[in-house]
Amino acid sequence: MIERKERKPYWRHTKWQMLASLIPFLIVLIVLPLYADGLNHNKFLGFPLGYLLAAHGLFLIALITLGSFVNRQDAIDHWHGAHEDN
Repeated sequence: MIERKERKPYWRHTKWQMLASLIPFLIVLIVLPLYADGLNHNKFLGFPLGYLLAAHGLFLIALITLGSFVNRQDAIDHWHGAHEDN
């Protein structure tokens, strides 16, 4: 259990960590469709490049974002003494 004096810094770090993970993903999610039409003129493996990036690229970016979030949150938990003991 986290000590009372550590709760505010812990949640402050967690909040900034969440924003640092969410903002780049949302930027890609908003910007990629703006360029998808221009990218569709190029083909990769027979598929339009804009479609391929939207279908597979966003999924990979989401996985990478989630993985880095979990890794950094685990470091924050250890730093503040809120990690689970196994």
